[in-house]
Amino acid sequence: MQRHETNVLVVDDDSGIRFTLEGIIDDEGYMVRGAEDGYQAIELVKEINFHWVFMDIRMPGLNGVETYLEIKKISPKTRVVMMTGFSVEELVSQALEEGVFAV
Repeated sequence: MQRHETNVLVVDDDSGIRFTLEGIIDDEGYMVRGAEDGYQAIELVKEINFHWVFMDIRMPGLNGVETYLEIKKISPKTRVVMMTGFSVEELVSQALEEGVFAV
C-alpha cells in the first residue's frame, strides 16, 4: 500500500465513530490522528500541519464551528469537513458562512 504525505485529523467525541474513520483513512495510506474534542484538536493543530480535518459539528465544550475558527487562526490552509448525525441547522449555516469546506 502506498503511503501519502497528507496529514488528516479526525475530531469526534464518539470514540466508535472516531476510531472507525481513523481506520478507514489509515487503510487508504494517509497519516491520521484523532482528537476527542475541540481542545485536543487545537493542540494537535499547533504541533502538526494537517491538510484535512474531518470534524463533528456537535461536541461538548467547543463545538465544531468554534473549533474550526481556532484551527483557521493557526493553520489557514487546512481544509475542514464538518460531519453530523444530528439536525443542527444553525451550526451548519454558521459553519458554511465561516468557510467550512463541506458539511
